[in-house]
Amino acid sequence: MTMTDLFGVRAMTAMDDMVSDDPEDDEENVSIDRLDRFSYGLTPYDAVAFQRRGASLLVSFETASDPDVALKTHRSRLHELADDMDWSHLSLASRGATLFRAPEVITFIDALADSTLFDQFDDVLFYGAGVGGHGALSYALTAPTARVLAIAPLVGLDGRNGPTDPRFDLEDGIDISERYAVNDANLQAAGDVFLVLDAADLADNAQARCLTGANIHTLICRDVGEVLERALNDLGVLDDLLVHAMDGVLTPQLFYAEMRVARRENSAYLRRLTARLIERDRPLLEAMAVRNVAYRTGRKRFERRLAQLEAALIERGIALPPPLDPDRTSG
Repeated sequence: MTMTDLFGVRAMTAMDDMVSDDPEDDEENVSIDRLDRFSYGLTPYDAVAFQRRGASLLVSFETASDPDVALKTHRSRLHELADDMDWSHLSLASRGATLFRAPEVITFIDALADSTLFDQFDDVLFYGAGVGGHGALSYALTAPTARVLAIAPLVGLDGRNGPTDPRFDLEDGIDISERYAVNDANLQAAGDVFLVLDAADLADNAQARCLTGANIHTLICRDVGEVLERALNDLGVLDDLLVHAMDGVLTPQLFYAEMRVARRENSAYLRRLTARLIERDRPLLEAMAVRNVAYRTGRKRFERRLAQLEAALIERGIALPPPLDPDRTSG
């Protein structure tokens, strides 16, 4: 299917379908700047929703996976967080590999850039993962000094602004190298830009290496699972990262501290860690890791495994170094 076929149906424009909270507003006088709430489809494959709350604005880009739910009624998975934190929330949702690059989406973004909507908020954070990360990085340009948190983002896919990625074929007509291109020059206007990556995903890391600006911070995760955004959510750190990024306090040091605390209490992470050490035949490191978990949690499975490893190490003439402090929770 070509891009022309994909977006052959003309979507409703922003001014055609926005509904103001003020019933006395004439439709022809409604503008983005004055609205407190709207939700509508931009194309059959893209939709936007906005809810005004507090003085901080979360701009999220996400893909909708449920084909039975109309995009214009799509409920952002970040809705509860925005509500709890009293954040205003602008959500763009897409279905399929649109990369948020439909002409109607770009027209809407242009309208945002021309309006004063972003200027009405004290803090603005652009967020997305994968394809959504591409959207967040692309359109942060419209809100200078906004921060960006992108999880395993697609950066460049066309061989010009980034490596050609064999996992993803651009639809005919999608151009990611001209307007709103993801590159250091366009991201200079942003505040801190955080790219969260899985160390084991070579393709994602190749994508991220395209960005080297002084405001770009690459945060590396290890042994967290196949889908990084889901893994961070399962670890219980994703919401905290969003809050820290919005508040302007997220740093690499804080990120790694949060991850360290989350991992050492997560059974799935501990299983992946020990499996990796077994695969690499690193019994000493495995024994130290297992001992740490056994001391902290008292889990019988880890205590039994520790006894097996200690016996195997003794047979190989390897002494397990004593713990620095059995009461410490390092790991």
